[in-house]
Amino acid sequence: SYNVLGLLYQRLGKLDEAEANFKQSIKLDPADSSTYNNYGLFLCSNERQAEAIDAFEKAAANPLYDSPEIALTNAGLCSLEEDTHQAENYFRQALTRNAQFPYALLQMADISYNRSEYHIAHDYFKRYRQGARLTPKSLWLGIRICKELDYKDDVSSYAMLLRNNYPDTEEAKLLQDYL
Repeated sequence: SYNVLGLLYQRLGKLDEAEANFKQSIKLDPADSSTYNNYGLFLCSNERQAEAIDAFEKAAANPLYDSPEIALTNAGLCSLEEDTHQAENYFRQALTRNAQFPYALLQMADISYNRSEYHIAHDYFKRYRQGARLTPKSLWLGIRICKELDYKDDVSSYAMLLRNNYPDTEEAKLLQDYL
């Protein structure tokens, strides 16, 4: 399919060919949310945020799309640097569609943490932790949230997981100076 060719050309760094294939896929099937989502990722990675957001919104608007939370979270990630408020709205919409979507939960935990809303951040993080694999990034966020709330046992547990499972990561290096 043209969608797959678009992804392939993108991976090969042939951006004009990638875009042409995404557009051809959309032309042939204007209701293909997967193509809109992939095209949105392509546009966002090429710093074309407004066009990317439009593609993600088209993907999410399709009532037959079985995972609109993915496109909405991608819209949030794409708008995060420029407009945290807009990004938060997209993450909330994603969570309205799937209350346990881990990527949106982690982003909301991070946004709440950065606003010093530590209890809210902790609630999002607990929900994230229930349905997702802990990564270096998520463990580092969990450590910082729990440190602010003085949850010493959780800080110790997450720090141990980070050190043992991801010893060579940037987050593990940050941990050495943090605790």
